[in-house]
Amino acid sequence: MTLQFLILVAGTLAFYAVYYLSRMAYHDITNPLRDLPGPKGGNLVVGHFRQLMQDFSLPDKWRDEFGANYQSKGFLNRRDLYTTDTRALNHILVNDHIYQKGPVAHKILTHVLGNGLLSVETAEHRRQNPAFGVPQIRALTGIFNLKSAQLRDILSREIEKNSRIDVFGWLRKMTLDVIGEAGFNYKFNALDPNGQINDLEDALTRLMHSPQAQRQTAMRLVQVQIPILRLLLLIGFSFGVLLTHTCIQPTPGGKIVSEARTKMGNIAKKLLSDSKADIKSGGVSTSQRDLLSLLVQSNMSSEIQEHQRLSDAEVVAQIPTFFVAGHESGTATALALHALSIHPSVQSKLREELFKIATEDTTIDELNSFPYLEKVLRETMRLYPPVGFSMREAMQDDVLPLSRSYLDRNAKSYDTIRVQKGTAIRIPISAVHRDTEVWGADAAVFKPERWDNIPERSGPIPSVWGNLMTFLAGPHNCIGFRFSLVEIKSLLFTLLRAFEFESAVPEDMIGFSAIPVRRPKVITEPEVGNQLPLIVRPYTTRVR
Repeated sequence: MTLQFLILVAGTLAFYAVYYLSRMAYHDITNPLRDLPGPKGGNLVVGHFRQLMQDFSLPDKWRDEFGANYQSKGFLNRRDLYTTDTRALNHILVNDHIYQKGPVAHKILTHVLGNGLLSVETAEHRRQNPAFGVPQIRALTGIFNLKSAQLRDILSREIEKNSRIDVFGWLRKMTLDVIGEAGFNYKFNALDPNGQINDLEDALTRLMHSPQAQRQTAMRLVQVQIPILRLLLLIGFSFGVLLTHTCIQPTPGGKIVSEARTKMGNIAKKLLSDSKADIKSGGVSTSQRDLLSLLVQSNMSSEIQEHQRLSDAEVVAQIPTFFVAGHESGTATALALHALSIHPSVQSKLREELFKIATEDTTIDELNSFPYLEKVLRETMRLYPPVGFSMREAMQDDVLPLSRSYLDRNAKSYDTIRVQKGTAIRIPISAVHRDTEVWGADAAVFKPERWDNIPERSGPIPSVWGNLMTFLAGPHNCIGFRFSLVEIKSLLFTLLRAFEFESAVPEDMIGFSAIPVRRPKVITEPEVGNQLPLIVRPYTTRVR
């Protein structure tokens, strides 16, 4: 019986392998991307994925070598399309019924975050959008300022012990506190002066910033890309909660993901319950303007149509997304401080501008009135976009229009690209932002003054802010971009008026994780995980 069973299993696997390889070969032979230029080589199983994991700037280099449209090898040698052509990008981002995140990205996002804004598509995504308008952000600016000041005071005490500080670690704590209070009227106390460890902050750190986080993220991507491994991933996440307190981990990082999801889920349910109770007892007060209360109040309104109303499960599903996305404002601020630390003249010029206002408690209008701060932030987001690329998958056959024709490997000219259903499309945001044809020969140089005369060729770039793709565009743009921008400005306003920042390690020793978010790390200290050590000193000579 055992031998017969083994023969049956072996035969089934052999049949599956022959069928899958035959289908792969057919799709490759008929793939319209066959003659598109692109890098050679690539592993038979993971394609160019390993190189991309090791060098996040590869899409920039490939764009320079092969032009705006090129292919690379994805998992199981599948041909993936890369494009920086602005007309093609607009077509992809606007037509969200054709180009979606696809089953691979959907599996990863739902396993980690549930069915929130990052994983749902088309009409369902639009229905779940909460309000992140200017009036809401205006009401939250005081929280940004308060937490920025609390971080300033903590850093003032820290530099008395040691001037070398991991500013990224402290920024992560600060932004978690902000999303807690501004998003949910909830105090995480991640900046607690008593140094008590916040459970959620600890879980998010191990999930996204630990030395193992990058490797675990890569492994999850491999598992959902290769069909035979999907069952293992499903088992890992299904039983992860049961195995949280054991040493068994069905998938790499499965225990960490389960712990993070459990903590986020438990907090989310309590937050929704408390918010609904508060609203039923008297509505949202003028002092309670957190985003969850506004969303729940709107959802409970008798004026809203039933098909637009969110279920409790749908509201709860948004909260983990807010936790993670709100947490990433710290990454963007750290990248800005990194740029300023290696460009002291820019830092001094910006500080001088920020001292033109005497008050420490600014308004959103005052923060938006600093022209050089705006330029520095745009240049940071251009050169160091926190998310270096985005992904879409064609849900049907389509034709991409191009703003400029290209030559294939046979020197034949095309002004469109045919795309097969199932084709993965990589949108290399960083390569768009560093394109010398758009930004000039100095595109790789940090230069805020370039925004005095915005390049005309940047106009067609799909964008919701600053002629940049940092927050994408179209129906799936980042709805929290105003929240993030004002929070970053508040942080820079407060910190630069109090401190001077210098590099603690040589510039070429600072690296960045490749996926999913570009987080800083010290190349020679991989055991530490994500970090940005800077020399922080009090600023005493204040120019007013």
